[in-house]
Amino acid sequence: MLLLVPSLLGACGREQPASALVGVDTVASSERDAVLDVAGTTLDGDPLDLADLRGRVVVLNAWASWCPPCRAEMPAFVALAEDSDPADVAVVGLNTTDDPAAARAFVEELGVPYPSIEDPDGAILATIPGIPPASLPSTVILDREGRIAARVIGGTDAIELATLIARILEESPRSDPAA
Repeated sequence: MLLLVPSLLGACGREQPASALVGVDTVASSERDAVLDVAGTTLDGDPLDLADLRGRVVVLNAWASWCPPCRAEMPAFVALAEDSDPADVAVVGLNTTDDPAAARAFVEELGVPYPSIEDPDGAILATIPGIPPASLPSTVILDREGRIAARVIGGTDAIELATLIARILEESPRSDPAA
């Protein structure tokens, strides 16, 4: 039982026992759900639709400024966004149940270089298959077709993200329009 204690503390806003939910779930290409449709307005007031990012692996990370595990994992997402080829990988935040001013201050303080869609009531997060409502942090990684290829419920790190993304990129290399 003591081994479950860190998992129980690993995520904010959990409505179900975290021991049953926290972790990584990968989905075989042949078993992936339909395309994930997420669209909204960013913290900067711009529209953003994940459908516009098809053809790239999309990393969608749900976070809130008041969530300590979200703060702890954010440097891994910042590094991912800065180090990835934007033609292959797009990182998008989903700022959930947060005060807009606090969210903008969080983004500025941590130097987050990618957009975050506002989800003030958690309605968007609640529609993502396999992610329990109010589970922060949570991350879904979409394949180039926009289907959920991996889910991470709870915090993650740069090594785990790199491993998951590399597997998904290997499945379907970017098509070369010049070929």
